[in-house]
Amino acid sequence: MKIAFGVFYCFSFSVLMGQTVSTEEINLARQKALIFLEKEQVKTTIDNKVFEGEWPAYMHMTNAFVLLGKSEKYRDSNCFNMTGIFNALSEAYLLDTTQASIKPMLEKAYPELLRYKKDSLFNFWKLLPPNRDLSRKMDNPADALVRRPTHYKLKSRFINNAANVAFDNDDTSTGNLSLFYYSKIFGDKAIKTISQAAFDKYLDSNRKAYHWHNYLVRIPRHSNAFLTWQGQERDFKHWSFLKAAGHNLIFFLPSSGAYPHPFVPYIPWGANDIDAVVNANILTYLATTNQLDQSVGKNGANKLISYQINRGRWSRAGMYYPNKYHFHYAVSKNILAGNHELKSEGQSILSHLLDTQLPDGHFESRRKVNKKDILQSTVYGLTSLLNLKEAGYDVPKERIDLSIKYLLEHQNEDGSWQGGVFFSGGTVVRNVLHFQSEAYTTSLMVLALNKWKKLYTSI
Repeated sequence: MKIAFGVFYCFSFSVLMGQTVSTEEINLARQKALIFLEKEQVKTTIDNKVFEGEWPAYMHMTNAFVLLGKSEKYRDSNCFNMTGIFNALSEAYLLDTTQASIKPMLEKAYPELLRYKKDSLFNFWKLLPPNRDLSRKMDNPADALVRRPTHYKLKSRFINNAANVAFDNDDTSTGNLSLFYYSKIFGDKAIKTISQAAFDKYLDSNRKAYHWHNYLVRIPRHSNAFLTWQGQERDFKHWSFLKAAGHNLIFFLPSSGAYPHPFVPYIPWGANDIDAVVNANILTYLATTNQLDQSVGKNGANKLISYQINRGRWSRAGMYYPNKYHFHYAVSKNILAGNHELKSEGQSILSHLLDTQLPDGHFESRRKVNKKDILQSTVYGLTSLLNLKEAGYDVPKERIDLSIKYLLEHQNEDGSWQGGVFFSGGTVVRNVLHFQSEAYTTSLMVLALNKWKKLYTSI
């Protein structure tokens, strides 16, 4: 039976790979996508609800969860959606500067992007007025602002204070990459981006704490990789999993190291964490801005990424990224940016992509992630193949065309592609609280189509 299925599988590939993609199809799909993105970009700010220059994103609870409430979908404004779209469109424009409609979108998005920034750091959420009183002991200070979801009305004081998250290295790397692209495209030499030293301040080295999730998924301690959060974590004189678990079990009590306090930036669970996708994003920023060789954390980050690839941890590499092909996308982008020390890992990623691509060209994540998250997985898979091809790897054009053909057949009438999971709440809500955006997925497709044109036509 297995032999028969294998023969059918190979036969299906051989038949479908005979199909080719035309330049006309690419141009039409790209034009429709750009029209959609221009229409979706918000034109007018409505105080604390929607903001001029942004694109819609949604927080989606797939089922009810303690403290977070029932299964619902809410509009949200967040930095990762903004920088994801901004950077994809910037890269697409730099590949083909004849696409004049992109520049006005970037120009309109830039002031809104800066609302997530303070000094040189970026936060996942912007500062907004609290939805309720945050302390039993006193009223909220006048003009108080906190980080929180835009429309998702968190109920308890506890969960509101937990949403007031600290600045993080993930949004900081992608946000500063946006600044770099804006400066390059618009010639604004006054824009300053962050130094590699800011990331090297927060490394997994000689710590007196450790995150329980990193322990359970067996990330080695003292990896010297980049940490996720820019902030002070709880310290233990002698760390042990049992001590950390004890604090997490009583997280709702002020005596716990995992307890969030009013108006104090919060590191989830009180302990900093290590995420391979976050590390890849930091390395991409450093490589793009020619700071990679000066980075203290570079070697630890590369070893962490290699560790996850060599053990086949495609689905678990990203604590905040449940779609397993996001890892391929992040690492392939980093290799293309100039991180040559991951060359052999790039070949492993390519092998996994070719092994897991389905006969009609699509890719699938795990069942728990948005019912296999097929469209988003395929966009990530396709973009990863294109990145590796552009970086010099031997990627069969037929496999790239197969995924493009599949995705062109699934483009919506309005020019968009259905939004998949680009981020999650992490840890215990990794498979429950998802962030999705049609604009995010569509912007990545614009980038992928431009990459195809650069590789296979003269544009």
